[in-house]
Amino acid sequence: MACESIIALAKSCGENKISGVQNLYIIRYADLVETNGSTYTVSTAGLISDINIVTAKQFVPVGLLKNTAVLNETLNKNLQTGTSYMTQTFTLVLSDLTTENKTFIESVMNQEVAIVIRTKTGKYYAAGLNGQMELSALEGGTGTAEADLIGHTLTFTGTDTKLIQQVDSSLIPTITAPAS
Repeated sequence: MACESIIALAKSCGENKISGVQNLYIIRYADLVETNGSTYTVSTAGLISDINIVTAKQFVPVGLLKNTAVLNETLNKNLQTGTSYMTQTFTLVLSDLTTENKTFIESVMNQEVAIVIRTKTGKYYAAGLNGQMELSALEGGTGTAEADLIGHTLTFTGTDTKLIQQVDSSLIPTITAPAS
């Protein structure tokens, strides 16, 4: 495949650029359906415009503590083999050692998941729509001092040949279950 020309990029003025994850929605990858080799459709504007979900299934909301979730990606490139891919990592903190948290952890522990996040800027992004994201690390406990975390930190890791993709915000009400 031939390389494409470089695309011009205007300077960002920094408006509405606050960092952080505001909302998290998650679904097991097995509840997505591949159509034409993909579980999602990208519009001509470059946004994910549709995610193919099994009937009666939806992304479920996961309650987040303020400033305790992050989605990152890292390029992995091998010049000798000519391969490159992105490692995507999503980390979230669950506060307290509750039965509800234990049940959630057990539900995501041994299966691939896909996630959609809403950032504090109001934009939505997806990761794991290719079936490659899963819980890769779990750490937690009671903490030692009063201000320590009592709960768990979950790390989901996946790989993709594409950068994290933005989701069209008009799609969110049709793919997510309301918070209970």
